[in-house]
Amino acid sequence: MAEARSDEAAAARAREHWLLVQAEASSTFAGVLLDLAEQQRAVVVEGRGGRRHRGTVVAVAHDFCALRTSDGRDVLLTYAGIASVRPERASTAPLGDRAVTMGTTLDEALAVLAEERPRVLLVTMAGAAGVAGELRAVGRDVVTLHLDGVPPSPAYVAIAAIAEVSLVR
Repeated sequence: MAEARSDEAAAARAREHWLLVQAEASSTFAGVLLDLAEQQRAVVVEGRGGRRHRGTVVAVAHDFCALRTSDGRDVLLTYAGIASVRPERASTAPLGDRAVTMGTTLDEALAVLAEERPRVLLVTMAGAAGVAGELRAVGRDVVTLHLDGVPPSPAYVAIAAIAEVSLVR
């Protein structure tokens, strides 16, 4: 009987291991971010041009995630603009084997933000410096900023080129 219990325990461990392997094999980047957001885990995000952000993932959407940094700033990060994400403290790894159901896209989120005309820093895939100004409008594939200066001058950024958007307070 002891041998049967031992065999059953070994089979259960093997099934558990196999289920974990299957879950990891079906994971997605957005799914991992969703798990981290639900766990409210502090993370470090490595972005374009060596830009690094520490904070908590607060939303996961179709093509971007929102991060609230440790100093309270909100940053929208496109998946294409993220090199890596890692939890700050070691613990159980997120599986990321679920689909993200929030269909909001970056251009839709920026269009809502543009109504408030916030100051933003747009960082593109081309470099780490970015372009800062007042978010004025969002078109089908372009964002319009008004840069500081007298008189204020416009800047146009292709939405497809955006790596991150930081809300400046």
